[in-house]
Amino acid sequence: MNAGEIGTEAGRIFEYNLPSSWIFRSQEDQNDFGIDGEIELKDDNGKALGKNSVFKVQIKGEERSTYINKGKTLSFTLKLKRLEYYFKFKIPVILVVVEVSSEKIYWLPITNDETLRSKASETGGNESIQVHLLVENNLVRKNDDLANKLLGSVIDCWDYLHIKGLKESVDRFPSVSPASLQKNIEDIGDALFKAHHQKLNNLLFDRDFTGVYQQASEICKSPIVPAKDRFVALLYYWQAFQTSPFTSVKREILEENFKICHWLVSLAREQKSKGHRLIAIGKFRTVKFKLQLEQLHATHHSISKFESDSFEHLIFNNQTHELYRECSLSLQKIIELCNRLTRDGQYHVLAGLFTDIYASVLLFKGIHNSRGSKESIEFLDFWHESMALLVMTYCVITKDVFKIERLYLLMSTSLKEDPKATQEARKLILSSLSDFEEALDSIEKFILDIDDNKDFYSLSIEEQKAYFTSMAKNLGMDPDDPESEYGHIVDMGLKNYDPSSIMRNCESLFVHYRPGGIIAQSLRMHSTGGMHLLVCLKHGYAQGTGNLLTRLYDDSDGPSFGHSFKEQNCDKCSDCNPRSAEWSWSLKWYKSAVEDNRDILSKYKF
Repeated sequence: MNAGEIGTEAGRIFEYNLPSSWIFRSQEDQNDFGIDGEIELKDDNGKALGKNSVFKVQIKGEERSTYINKGKTLSFTLKLKRLEYYFKFKIPVILVVVEVSSEKIYWLPITNDETLRSKASETGGNESIQVHLLVENNLVRKNDDLANKLLGSVIDCWDYLHIKGLKESVDRFPSVSPASLQKNIEDIGDALFKAHHQKLNNLLFDRDFTGVYQQASEICKSPIVPAKDRFVALLYYWQAFQTSPFTSVKREILEENFKICHWLVSLAREQKSKGHRLIAIGKFRTVKFKLQLEQLHATHHSISKFESDSFEHLIFNNQTHELYRECSLSLQKIIELCNRLTRDGQYHVLAGLFTDIYASVLLFKGIHNSRGSKESIEFLDFWHESMALLVMTYCVITKDVFKIERLYLLMSTSLKEDPKATQEARKLILSSLSDFEEALDSIEKFILDIDDNKDFYSLSIEEQKAYFTSMAKNLGMDPDDPESEYGHIVDMGLKNYDPSSIMRNCESLFVHYRPGGIIAQSLRMHSTGGMHLLVCLKHGYAQGTGNLLTRLYDDSDGPSFGHSFKEQNCDKCSDCNPRSAEWSWSLKWYKSAVEDNRDILSKYKF
């Protein structure tokens, strides 16, 4: 075939393989200096989508192409003047090479290729250069994945042109009128900060919380960033902190949450935005309610650990009642805010606030049912269910998939008590989003498969310690806080929780816990407070400590050198018999062992 026939055949092959939703307009008869055609996308109704869905194609045909790099790359000769011409377009240009003998189509985005752009500006005297097309970038009829890959490159080219246009616009600023310059600065700022917000969204999606903290902090502290954009960045910071706080100290977490809320309120006032102010107020009230509820939940469940006629029971009951009253007042303000948002039609703010507070309200209802009046219990149940359906309706209308799934998961937590708990919400979702049925089934199955009747003794030691840690933090005794006196006692109890490292050394060694004090009574943790014993059941040796058990057993590197249990007894003993590798300490084993050795252990008194 001659050159004309190859070119004609290449054009036919290319058009045949195009997706049906692509409009191809040939421009060979428009004196377009080498650009063979233009492609525009259309929607499902056949309507052209407009400017950013358009790109140019330069089709080159070869009877047989040259391949390099073990067949992974096609090498093609392109004249430099053609290349220079392509870079003058303000619209993406895609080079298409068709090997007519095999009817294979390969493509290369020209517009955003900085290497080719650099070569086009060189004045080395060469008339042509070699361009390389990856064979994986091909086009096959009715293969949507390959077509979408090409479209992705077109979008990248459009982004490149937009940024390039922005730079050129900035270069022209010295000659722009003051009014136009101000408008340009505002438009550029909006685009720039939207890009920053998208970056924050990507970091959050990738769970790069450190990146979110750093990026959001830089935006929030910048004096040139408008208040509305600092507010959005701070919301990303808030979400990252709720998901993965950068500290485990309860006091520091609370301080950071309130700091964020105060900052949100300040930015909302600076922006003078009603919507922003309502979001900030909602966050503030949510944090306050959750803090009060955690304390209420801890004290409420601690009461049962004291004798009903004891002084401690009276103190905790009075404290619980006061916390219950404070929680009720905070929840009342949240309910009033939700109702106000409903009246004002601020459903986007309402959806965020309600999904944040839903789980806390459920937790409060458990305590409310034992302390509230019949009327208040019925009101809260009715309000909570009605508001959940209202918010779900809004999320379905706006197709907010994230909030739909989150809210449905929260609603599903009531399925074990009420099999119809999600019935109305499920019907509502499927009426508009029929393809959600499988996702809803998965959520319900996940909730129903959770074994909430798991015995405490069957939990792992780490799970048990996590439970006591959480309760201690909610009671204001944070073991992670070095400044907390009571937290230090709890931390000591956690370190003494599992004596396996001591007892493995000999089957006669036994740690007998003797907890004492109000902290031990509040938590009911066996290793907190008091004076614990390390006993040799065979020879009757015993030593006690209110400090670390590991130090009591072996302090050969510490201040008690020569006086530890090991040095005083074990090192001189010829009857040492280590426990088997299969043995492990557990609370259940410990309770049984105490009963088995009660006669021996009862001899040691303080």
